[in-house]
Amino acid sequence: MKKILIYLLLVLVLLALGTGAVTYRYPHVIAIAEEGFPAKTWPAKGIYVDVVGKAQQWPHSFKADAALDNEFGQKLQQLNLDNETDALVAYHKGRLKYAYFRPGFNEKTQFNSYSMAKSLIGYLVLKAIDDGEIDGLDSPIGTYLLDLKDEGLKNQTIERFLTMRSGLKIEKKGPPKPLAKDAKRGPDKDASNPFTLLAKMHIEGLPGIVDQLKMPKEPSSDYHYQNVNTALLGLMLTRIYKQPLNVLLSTKIWKPAGASHAHWRTYTNEGSVTPYCCLFATVEDWAKIAYFLSKNGMTIDQTNKTEEAQDLVPFLQSSSVIKYMMPERFKKEDLREGIYGLHVRHDILDRPGEAIQGAFTYFVGHGGQLVYLLPEHDLVIVRFGRKHTLLHSTVYYLWRIIQTEKSAS
Repeated sequence: MKKILIYLLLVLVLLALGTGAVTYRYPHVIAIAEEGFPAKTWPAKGIYVDVVGKAQQWPHSFKADAALDNEFGQKLQQLNLDNETDALVAYHKGRLKYAYFRPGFNEKTQFNSYSMAKSLIGYLVLKAIDDGEIDGLDSPIGTYLLDLKDEGLKNQTIERFLTMRSGLKIEKKGPPKPLAKDAKRGPDKDASNPFTLLAKMHIEGLPGIVDQLKMPKEPSSDYHYQNVNTALLGLMLTRIYKQPLNVLLSTKIWKPAGASHAHWRTYTNEGSVTPYCCLFATVEDWAKIAYFLSKNGMTIDQTNKTEEAQDLVPFLQSSSVIKYMMPERFKKEDLREGIYGLHVRHDILDRPGEAIQGAFTYFVGHGGQLVYLLPEHDLVIVRFGRKHTLLHSTVYYLWRIIQTEKSAS
């Protein structure tokens, strides 16, 4: 019995020493353990700041069983069930045409964007170019982040960070995943490992890891998805505009689009928002943002209102800047493989026999969060769920539902 007690005591001492060693080397682990992996819906653990928007109104009837009597509505319903969709809405010409909510969720639920927040950073960078605050995509990031110590890092162009081709690697990983597989597996899959530099950055912000950011001697221009690229771009924007990122987003996009108040996670020990993740907003907020960006400054409320449309202030003024978010600038055969553009993704609808065809842009998050932008069809789609869903089938089914409804009316 005495030996057993000694062994137990020894085990406890070793555990205490081990825990102490881990927390000494990785002090951020305690904060990660307390906060846990980012929640899917609000409220969530962590520290958050507001993205100020407009007072929310509910002009639509969010009917969860919309279009279930339609053949394609039934197919889409099965797709929702199979892939554990929590919410799916579609707006055509600024009007709600389809709404599905899994029990326990509704139009007031604020969902976690996960990596969809990155796409907003991409648009804000283009806005900075349009505003004359950045010379162009070929500008070295070190022009605006003078305190970066690594010369190779400072000389990389802004475009390479936007396309996830900076060559910077903060983790010892194997070769980069193909784009299609990366989107399917969830771009934030590695974020749950608490002992990585990514995890440290998630708590301490860029100041906690900036001294360890070093470009390899022979950096690769291959696509390699990493949150640190977006973190650097977010820091660059705050330096350029001399405003916190949540204020900048509110001023440039959120309020002008008519979206309501949202919550954005901050680095636990640093105070600024995490540019690559964790913006909590409703499906209608995201629909308004998508419409505003896809229509270059027109809001859902301005749709079909001639007088208001005449007063439209474009989000981006320069046509040379606008083109960078357009999937049409890529070849069809490349779009079929999926393309990571400037912090947004591009693909193409080309299934024979389908009424809707052509290229589209989308945002994607860790668990299959999706925002589709199809400006040529006046269509935006927002989807949140627990699994990834079929990217193209969702659009095909929704378009069939919308067209069937038009024929019936």
